[in-house]
Amino acid sequence: MNYRVIGDSCCDFTKEELTSGHAVSVPMSVIIGGVEYPDDGKRTQAEWIKLIKEDEGYPQSACPSPDAFYQSFDASSVNFVVTISSKLSGVYNSAMLAKEMFEEEHEGVQIHVFDSYSAAAGEHQIYEKVVELAEAGRNFEEIVAEVEDYRDQMTTIFVLDDLETFKRNGRLKGIKALVATTMNIKPVLIGDDGVIKQIDQAIGMNRAVNRMLYHVEKKDPDITRRVRITQCDSKKLCTKVARVFKERFGFTDVEILDAQGLSTSYENPGGIIIAY
Repeated sequence: MNYRVIGDSCCDFTKEELTSGHAVSVPMSVIIGGVEYPDDGKRTQAEWIKLIKEDEGYPQSACPSPDAFYQSFDASSVNFVVTISSKLSGVYNSAMLAKEMFEEEHEGVQIHVFDSYSAAAGEHQIYEKVVELAEAGRNFEEIVAEVEDYRDQMTTIFVLDDLETFKRNGRLKGIKALVATTMNIKPVLIGDDGVIKQIDQAIGMNRAVNRMLYHVEKKDPDITRRVRITQCDSKKLCTKVARVFKERFGFTDVEILDAQGLSTSYENPGGIIIAY
């Protein structure tokens, strides 16, 4: 099968994946200090962090236009699109509009847009599942059905050291720990059908991460699944957590991804996002 997997830049593709011939990134934009910067892979995570820290305000984001997705499609390929949760951004709607326009002009083309119901590591999980199935020779309909089933069983759980960007951009509603930021309370958050919800909290990052791991373990996770961890200036912490997933929980496929621009602007330094 000649295929491509098109993701918004919150998918956090690696450089190797983007040169594989199958992965295509459609950049979102990060607005810092009134300037719109494309999340096109040309800046390192450290450079994004520096830009954000030097601004007195908080970053915002802008989704790609339908035309940007339209230009990423290939009429001679099977096209799969992976987007950040439609409950968090308008990217999914933009991709769907592009799909409809492209299909009208290219009869018989195959395009499917996956709403990841997640972000960062969760989006990357969907990308990897598509590649796995395509390389195994599954047809278009089989890939769509199996990936959607995989997505629906996926858990995204995370702890952020700084929630301010999420709060300022209206991504956190009803998270009770926000009123206690002066006490260094860190909520443990999950993606629930694409919406962010709080399941626990603790004082300080280390305790919050321990509570997060407790919630993973108590649900008796399926250790045959992949584990992907998105780190933002938190490689040491994420490495420790990855070791727990391998040595204590028994997972074998555990990898750490680097947050790109959009993920960095929301996750902020010190955060950890896990999808499994």
